[in-house]
Amino acid sequence: MIQLKEIDKFIASRFQRIFILKGIHLQIEQGDFITLMGPSGVGKSTLLNIIGLLDEDFEGEYIFDGQAIASMKNKQRAALHKSQFGYIFQAYHLIDELTVYENIETPLLYRNVPSSDRKGIVAGLLDRFNMVAKKDLFPEQLSGGQQQLVGVARAIAGKPRVLLADEPTGNLHSAQAKEIMEVFRELNQEGTTIIQATHARENADYGNRLIEMLDGKIAKDIRL
Repeated sequence: MIQLKEIDKFIASRFQRIFILKGIHLQIEQGDFITLMGPSGVGKSTLLNIIGLLDEDFEGEYIFDGQAIASMKNKQRAALHKSQFGYIFQAYHLIDELTVYENIETPLLYRNVPSSDRKGIVAGLLDRFNMVAKKDLFPEQLSGGQQQLVGVARAIAGKPRVLLADEPTGNLHSAQAKEIMEVFRELNQEGTTIIQATHARENADYGNRLIEMLDGKIAKDIRL
């Protein structure tokens, strides 16, 4: 499904290159549930951004479903980005001017989902995450944990083929974190490919593959 070959990401200074990622080789199969682990600053978030087409400033080869990303036109990459990927960001990235309901609805608008279907999907997610009473609030009126739940609901609303999650439970209490990971497990069982970056070792137990990163490289790739 996804192949990364000799991926390098670096910052070029006058005298040297400072590598964020170095020589990344990664094969991701449809249905994988991968956990990226390693110390802060090791390149986990950068790797997620490259996989999710949020960062195209890298060297190496990225192939999605047999097609090289570098050979795609901007319009093709944008369409792939919107139609195939869902994102859960560590810093939420909710749209401040939109309500909880509208934030969750956004990916469905990108996918041209009919209005009646959108209402049903959003209502179901609001109920699932106990956010019905907060549907008309704006992000600034929510706690950090509540914003994270909205971010998760938004990411899965469009049933993306690949779900990318950067510290998805970092701002949640233990019961909420377990609930989110159970949702991930269900999505994965339904066929969604999931790649999460986390410091929480217990989150890795929900997946089938653990990748340990060190100094911008893959140190271990373990099937669970």
